[in-house]
Amino acid sequence: MSEGDQHKISEALLLLDQGVLEMIMAQRPLARVLESLCLKIEERSPGLICSVLLLDADGTTLRDGAAPSLPASYRQAMINGVRIGPTAGSCGTAAYRQQPVVVVDIENDLLWADYKHLALAHGLRACWSMPISAQNGAVLGTFACYYREPRSPDAYHLQLIDRATHLAGIALEHHRAKSELRAAETRYRTLVERLPAITYIAEVGAAGRWQFVSPQIESMLGFSAEEWMADPGLWGSRIHKEDREVALAAEKRLEKPGELYKAEYRMHARDGKIVWFRDEATLLEGAPGAKSLMQGVLYDITEYKRLEEQLRQAQKMEAVGQLAGGVAHDFNNLLMVIEAHIDRIRDGLLPDDPLSADAAEVHNAIQRAASLTSQLLAFSRKQLLQPKVLDISSVLNGAARMLARLLAENIELKIEIEPGLARVKVDQGQLEQALLNLAVNARDAMPEGGTLTIQAQGIQFDEGQAWRHCSVQPGAYVMLAVSDTGSGMDTETQARIFEPFFTTKGPGKGTGLGLPMVYGVIKQSGGAISVYSEPGKGTTFKIFLPQCDAEASPDSKEQPPQTEVNGSETILLVEDQVAIREVASVYLMGLGYNVLAAPDGEAALRIAETQQKRIDLVVTDIVMPNMGGRELATHITRLHPQAKVLFMSGYPDFAVRHSEGLSEHAEVLQKPFSLKSLAGKARSLLDNCPVVEP
Repeated sequence: MSEGDQHKISEALLLLDQGVLEMIMAQRPLARVLESLCLKIEERSPGLICSVLLLDADGTTLRDGAAPSLPASYRQAMINGVRIGPTAGSCGTAAYRQQPVVVVDIENDLLWADYKHLALAHGLRACWSMPISAQNGAVLGTFACYYREPRSPDAYHLQLIDRATHLAGIALEHHRAKSELRAAETRYRTLVERLPAITYIAEVGAAGRWQFVSPQIESMLGFSAEEWMADPGLWGSRIHKEDREVALAAEKRLEKPGELYKAEYRMHARDGKIVWFRDEATLLEGAPGAKSLMQGVLYDITEYKRLEEQLRQAQKMEAVGQLAGGVAHDFNNLLMVIEAHIDRIRDGLLPDDPLSADAAEVHNAIQRAASLTSQLLAFSRKQLLQPKVLDISSVLNGAARMLARLLAENIELKIEIEPGLARVKVDQGQLEQALLNLAVNARDAMPEGGTLTIQAQGIQFDEGQAWRHCSVQPGAYVMLAVSDTGSGMDTETQARIFEPFFTTKGPGKGTGLGLPMVYGVIKQSGGAISVYSEPGKGTTFKIFLPQCDAEASPDSKEQPPQTEVNGSETILLVEDQVAIREVASVYLMGLGYNVLAAPDGEAALRIAETQQKRIDLVVTDIVMPNMGGRELATHITRLHPQAKVLFMSGYPDFAVRHSEGLSEHAEVLQKPFSLKSLAGKARSLLDNCPVVEP
């Protein structure tokens, strides 16, 4: 997929997000939101016919949610009321299996044996369906795409369907939360004791006495009704300091006839938990001269506020991800040019040259800049990971040796590993970096010393578990717990710790990307992370990684340093950035290679078609105009079967999006890299590696 196509997809996804999320935030009816979602997908992919099915509360039956372009007769006969099962078409099977189902040819697929006559009668030949899941993992419905001829989804379709399913899930959960809130608003007129909210009668004013408060106050705020009514100042003292003006200012509206007291504010429960309330009240008619009384209801809208924040956070995270992905390519290319030239300058300097130190500082700055980009991409879950099956005990034992050098002498390090622990599949380097980031934060939270404990144990969840920042599906996991005895965090800090650029450290002491990097890597690895902390009582992070039954991958032996990088082979260098192409060409030619340079895939292919000598190695950027690196490699290896291929990339999210379809064995050199690294990798490929399909 070309860079232009990728940009087109990103733009389409961004417009899709904006359109649907705006409708959700504007409180549009669910049916209109889902219908608009289907139409927007159909507009961006001519030929597709989209539908949304909703799973009934009994979890066995699908009903029509939205399908604006499907015939009404088909919707009534096939869609509405279909029961899920192992062979219930694409949608019924996807909901039953809780995984995507792609049917390329309805006529010949066993899943459609009982239903194909209905689909074929309406000219429907292919159906791809994906389950819509709630945050806790429960299936809410399915999103399906029909096609009028047998067909498999391509990368573009997969990205659209994935995003549509995610947006449909947000819409359904938002609708559910909104419906629950409306139901609560209706129920407040019923018997007070049965209302899932706090009802009250109180004197107007911050210090007014409460004459009645319902028993629900104990389950929501931790105070008995008797305690609350005995202390007139308790209400005002428990309101969050940032919301007190809002709560008190709303009382002024009661001075106008017929007006209601209405405000949303946070309150501190007895255990320190923050609860969001929607407070609605009206004035009661009283005797002349008596103090004004108000009768009202406090609704717990914490979950509703969480969903609102989730929507805002999703938009913010997507914006950061778009920014990171768009900037990474150009930024890494610039770093690549700077690094290449500074390496050449360093090679020409004597060790005692005064400029050597300056050149070294430039090189270090390049590495720090590349690290920041990598951390931001990790948070956006667009990092290029290389997962392998690991024995977690060996990882922790190795990390312990590294951490022992990192921690101060007044910090005790404890490693506790459950015997016979199952294996996990994860990128070892990224997991070690995540543990390092958590350990550094723990160290900084214990300036006077303390204990850092890292535990590893197996854990089984029979049901999905959901905590702050963490949603774990049922299954077997390896849990890594990193605990300290440091200063701890309050609930407000915990709510923001995984936000990019948020830090409690002073200027120059933290980038605010350490914990977001941990969060992104763990989520991208199929795991989850939770945090528990109290001020003055330390912090515990728990990482949950799915257990893996495969054998542990053999330890990769460190390759001996490449002592000889010179050569005389022919290298085809393909790079659309002129500065990189020129400096790399000059460097490789200086090592004796015959270098053929091309600015893009089409030009490189023309060279390969007319080249009389054999081409031994193709070094190509992945994302280029006219023709990308993978397509070029496919063509050239047919013309020159003996040619090895080395890909370069300054745009890491290709691996996550699968936009280029590279095999897991393809060799990729991540920009920015040094010219020596390029030469070493080229020599290694030419000497050792068999030809690998791109």
